[in-house]
Amino acid sequence: MRILITGYGVDATDSPLRSQIADPLRFLGHEVVAVAPTEAAIRWGLDRYSPEILVVVPSAGVPDRSKVRSLTAESGTVALCLHTGPSLIGVPTDLGELADDIREYDLVTVPDRQTLEDYAVLGTFRLSLMEPAVHPPAVLESVSSDRKGFMVVGDADPENVDVVMGLDHLDDVVVMGRGWAELPLNVSVVDPLPLPDRGTLFAGASFVVELPPPLMHQSAVGRSPYELGLSSATYEAAVVGTPSVVQERPAVSQVFSPNTEIITYKSLNDLRQLLPVLLADVAELEKVGEAAWSRVTAEHTWSRRWRALLETWVVDPEVGIDEEVRYLGRSDALTRAS
Repeated sequence: MRILITGYGVDATDSPLRSQIADPLRFLGHEVVAVAPTEAAIRWGLDRYSPEILVVVPSAGVPDRSKVRSLTAESGTVALCLHTGPSLIGVPTDLGELADDIREYDLVTVPDRQTLEDYAVLGTFRLSLMEPAVHPPAVLESVSSDRKGFMVVGDADPENVDVVMGLDHLDDVVVMGRGWAELPLNVSVVDPLPLPDRGTLFAGASFVVELPPPLMHQSAVGRSPYELGLSSATYEAAVVGTPSVVQERPAVSQVFSPNTEIITYKSLNDLRQLLPVLLADVAELEKVGEAAWSRVTAEHTWSRRWRALLETWVVDPEVGIDEEVRYLGRSDALTRAS
């Protein structure tokens, strides 16, 4: 199939459009073209390539849903709205406008089961589940030779800052997120990095700690941390065999088996006692990391998500798990228009 994609950050080197949409779809054999999120660029892409599907990641600056409807109606293209929900890397999409999206788009995907249940009353024929996942080839090329310390992933809101301040006496702590560089902490701080670089950091850590999203993200998506799914960092770390430590919530057991494939904590206050204990049990961490790798590569890849979503339109040849995991994605840039 020929698929046109648009959304915020289409020109960025580490655009989520690439690792979540473009590369997995190309892996499945589809032709993918990305255009800037403007009315003129979308119209040009529809006229030039006559795609069967237009994938829109809705965020500020993207043309209004009614305009997308008008453009795709003219071209006879299926309009798909892909909601990513909260994200530690990139821009969150507003789940509060789902009712309007369901009215205007041919198909709308949501990132978690709770949201799917909340809006199912409006009709599931236009609503599908598209949970977070990972594209293994984007991470597998970046592997560290040894592990030490741990990583903390999340933005510097007040509660998260208090947690990290209680951990800065530990060795080899790396914090990745926004707002940390300005704080007087005795830890290594990195801004959000491109996916291959994140993979290298994850591979060099004994485990990755996922902090709850900041209030800004919670407000944007209208969900508390207890209601949210796992962050993309959890999936990316699993691809390189690194276990994650995440806050206990219903979504965790829907993806990984707690205490076997992932480690959970009840509240942020637990981390100060839990993390030193984990650092001392290297064998158990390796066991959990291997189990997480097995689960994520078998069930939680973007190519499998897309294959399931598009199966009503196309018949794909079967791709074995080992074949998918070993696949090395090409690094050519997205086709773009502005």
